[in-house]
Amino acid sequence: MTIPPRPPQSRPQVLCLAGFMGSGKTTIGALLARQLAWRFVDLDDRIEAAAGLPIPEMFERLGEAAFRQIEADQLRAALGRALEHKESVVLALGGGTYAQAGAPEFLRAAGVPVIWLDASPDVLLARCMTMSGRPLFRDEPSFRALYAQRLPSYQLADHRVDSSGEPARVVAEILRQGITSTGAGDAHLVVEEPKS
Repeated sequence: MTIPPRPPQSRPQVLCLAGFMGSGKTTIGALLARQLAWRFVDLDDRIEAAAGLPIPEMFERLGEAAFRQIEADQLRAALGRALEHKESVVLALGGGTYAQAGAPEFLRAAGVPVIWLDASPDVLLARCMTMSGRPLFRDEPSFRALYAQRLPSYQLADHRVDSSGEPARVVAEILRQGITSTGAGDAHLVVEEPKS
């Protein structure tokens, strides 16, 4: 006896958010997951839990190559868990995850849509100046050089959404574009546009 394939709508959806440091992946991802009633997973949190170290300490103690290996392993594990538990997930990638060799191809082959949360380097820099725990943020010239280096990878994403505005507006734009929709049966909460 052969088992018929599952209908496509029964497959859980995974949606990845990519973008440079300060683009809002965690904030927007958590809001988007709440609107969709999906689970939110922050890849950086999974990496820290797996290594038992904060990311800046991982870079310092283990080096970037070891960090990237843990990151790749945790990305595969997060996707595997979503399928195993049959749960739909919004996954916030780390700032450099999508820029690693093979990551865009791996996610495309897995059928996982990627949204690039795009903002200008000036907006990103202003946001990052007030944040701590960014191991690759040293100064403005290196920040801009790293952004320029990663930009071609981000441009490979399936969708681009401007993330320079308020997070609720960014979430509303993602929902408006219908990126998460698999059919007429999909329901999500209505996101009201914030009053200007």
